[in-house]
Amino acid sequence: MTHRGLVLVTWLYSAYLGVCQPEGPSVKTPVYVKEGATAELSCTYNTPGDPKFTLEWRYAPPGVPEIKARDVLYYDGQMYHRQLWSSRMSLVQSPPSNGVASLQIKNARLSDAGIYICDVKTPSNWDSSGHGLINLTVLTPPSWPVCTMTGKNYEGHDVTLQCLSEAGIPRPIYTWRKDNNQPLPPNTVTDQISGSLVVRNLSASVAGTYTCTASNEYGRTACSLIIRVSNPRTAGVIGGAVMGVFLTLLLIGAVVAFFLWRRKRQASNKLQSGQRRLNGEPGSEVYLTGTSGSGSGSTSQHSSLYRDSKERSTLRACQSSPMV
Repeated sequence: MTHRGLVLVTWLYSAYLGVCQPEGPSVKTPVYVKEGATAELSCTYNTPGDPKFTLEWRYAPPGVPEIKARDVLYYDGQMYHRQLWSSRMSLVQSPPSNGVASLQIKNARLSDAGIYICDVKTPSNWDSSGHGLINLTVLTPPSWPVCTMTGKNYEGHDVTLQCLSEAGIPRPIYTWRKDNNQPLPPNTVTDQISGSLVVRNLSASVAGTYTCTASNEYGRTACSLIIRVSNPRTAGVIGGAVMGVFLTLLLIGAVVAFFLWRRKRQASNKLQSGQRRLNGEPGSEVYLTGTSGSGSGSTSQHSSLYRDSKERSTLRACQSSPMV
């Protein structure tokens, strides 16, 4: 066989393999979809003359290796979905015949992002089996940023303003404006990637409201904070005045507490003295005045109690005297 004939035979055999032999799945990667829209993950295959095949879609979240991907859809003549996604996930063509095994996800969420694996198996010819990978990215506007300030807001000092959005794909950029979209003072340094704004050498002219806007192709959000510039001496005077007022109030409270305690103690001493008189202790006399009845009844009650007291005192004196 001549060299030209050998080349012709090789070319015909290669054409036969490319057209007549089954092929594994073919996929497109990556796929981008806006949050809330419908994502279509394209997957095609070729299994000529063999309607018996299985289709499996698996999913691995960001950061999870492919080998740990979990099943989300399976077809072997019947369709099986993972219950969590059954209302949002379906095949573009069902059943997946004519070489189309593409998957669509409705109302895409940020949690849908990750790697999807299209796996087709043909029992009659394992060489035609294979799988393809699709990386799905869900595009979202920036989340509401948080604005913070570090440093002392004293005249002549420096402060750093920080703006940060926790979510947003693509990564948002940050811009700062002062007092209703006015240009920033000349003594400031901004970083659109990190969201920082450094204000140097504070003075009364830089005081005001600063607004940070986080934005990407799909939206923008903003936050604001106020810079108030203080004089260190003024701040010391104010701090001293506040401390003086606090100490004065503390002293007044202590004096009031002392007088209340003293008054309570005096009342307690009077009560104890009254109890000793009622018990008839030596040297004590009880004078009671009735609160009801005629005047004569009150006088007789007073006299009777007085006599009883003197009799008890006399009896004690007699008992204590020695007999001769």
